[in-house]
Amino acid sequence: MSEHTFDSRSESNLKTLLPVAQVKAREWLRRCLDAGINLKIICGTRTWEEQEALYEQGRSKPGKVVTNARAGYSYHNFGIAWDFVVFSSDFTVALWNSPDMARAGRIAEAMGLEWGGSWKGFVDTPHVQMNTGLTLAQMRERHRKGIPIL
Repeated sequence: MSEHTFDSRSESNLKTLLPVAQVKAREWLRRCLDAGINLKIICGTRTWEEQEALYEQGRSKPGKVVTNARAGYSYHNFGIAWDFVVFSSDFTVALWNSPDMARAGRIAEAMGLEWGGSWKGFVDTPHVQMNTGLTLAQMRERHRKGIPIL
């Protein structure tokens, strides 16, 4: 697949991912756009501090609960997860409840990626992640030791 440049927001978030995840995310984004789904990647890798602040949202800080994952318990912390949202045809209005969110998720699943919209319990429709074959505990241990997860 040839290298393709996407919108600046998606590009800046893609660049935060591990190289192998960038390849998968780019392929997924291209397939979604080719299927007529207007979307952008709105989040890539998060620091552990960013993840913990997001976890506190809707708990000890104002806002809606948007994650059940504390720092070190999200694939975002390891550079192998991204969040997306579908937009209107002119890319000016985010459409969080669009049926295209599920279409994009199914495209991810068809590629062997994991889509948060299929999770039981805390459903995370905008979330896509790569599986590494490692548990989160193993990824945290590798992170602590400075060993790459992939």
